[in-house]
Amino acid sequence: MGKKTRMHIFAALAVSLWALGYVMTRVAVRHFSVEAMSFLRYLIAALTLLTYAVLKKMRLPEWKDVPLFFVGGAIGFAVYVYAINAGSMVITASAVSFIVSAAPICTALLARAFLKERMGLVGWASILFGFSGGGVITVVNGGLTLTSGVLWIVLSMVLVSFYNIFQRRLLLRYSPLEITTYCIVAGALELSIFAGSAFPQLLAAPPQVLTAIIILGVFSAAAAYLLWAYALNLAIRTSDVTPYMFVTPILTTFLGFLLIGEAPHYTTYIGGAIVLASVLVITRRKPDGAKK
Repeated sequence: MGKKTRMHIFAALAVSLWALGYVMTRVAVRHFSVEAMSFLRYLIAALTLLTYAVLKKMRLPEWKDVPLFFVGGAIGFAVYVYAINAGSMVITASAVSFIVSAAPICTALLARAFLKERMGLVGWASILFGFSGGGVITVVNGGLTLTSGVLWIVLSMVLVSFYNIFQRRLLLRYSPLEITTYCIVAGALELSIFAGSAFPQLLAAPPQVLTAIIILGVFSAAAAYLLWAYALNLAIRTSDVTPYMFVTPILTTFLGFLLIGEAPHYTTYIGGAIVLASVLVITRRKPDGAKK
């Protein structure tokens, strides 16, 4: 299997698990507080990755880089997941996924500023086209108004964009497994201030909610971010991978229908076709925008 093919597979799997996570978050917020759910999700993710890291005999980070992993843990996980959970308390899963799917645009701007990556006209046109497709899906399926929930999700979108750039820098010295493990462990430690309220809620949680929080930790956090890190590591440009985030509103809408009964509007198919076309164009464009 070629390098480019593996990159696409890893990216597609990651966004699929994130889409599942948006739906599972809507299930979990019915029982857990924002603080408890944030901590438990990344506690489970940290324990999952640490177990795998021990089996792989992963090296420890250099002491001088430990503060960097705590920065990554904050922007990519601790503050990010708190913002996602706070927003998910009041707006639908598809609306959350649409706002976060704006991350490729924000990431592209940051990559241009910090990594000197170039997009080109085709790349920018494809990104804006894909974002409009996500908008068709979400705005018609429940609308989108400026509320505190929307502002929380916008913050999470900006944070994940910064984390994409942050990862690209760390990938020069650490493997995807090392970066994901140490940043998630750091994020879990930062969120441990909520442990006191989290464990009583965990013990009282019904089976459906327990299943949701386990899926969030193991699959939508540990596995998804590890796959995403591998995809970024294989990419020539950050923008080769980030457009896959446009697919999340499609997947979230359909998973929301299948798992929690949120029926998709017919415009989901129109918006989905727009999104998929944009992803196809941007992933097949020539490498003229590669990092110099």
